[in-house]
Amino acid sequence: MPRTSITFDELEANLFQSRMEELFQKAYEKGVEDGMKRFSYPPTLTNKHLAEILQIAPPTVLKVTANPTFPRLQTIKARYPRDQVFEWIKANSTNIREAI
Repeated sequence: MPRTSITFDELEANLFQSRMEELFQKAYEKGVEDGMKRFSYPPTLTNKHLAEILQIAPPTVLKVTANPTFPRLQTIKARYPRDQVFEWIKANSTNIREAI
């Protein structure tokens, strides 16, 4: 006779698996979205791009780029390497949960 009842452990395992699949799907979608945003910018960024990315006013861009650690191209004024800029942002950002 086939078993028709399911144990609590099986229910819990099924729920856990469903939640993990949902979490992985959301993480994947977020990664794709972030990648599309990041790589929609050209390899060399301008001050206008930085204002857009950082969501700051143009005068504030000048303050940020004055930081000696901010990545910039040496031979072209006011141009910044995209990938290094995103790495700089990551390295210089504080996660809200870390701050609490």
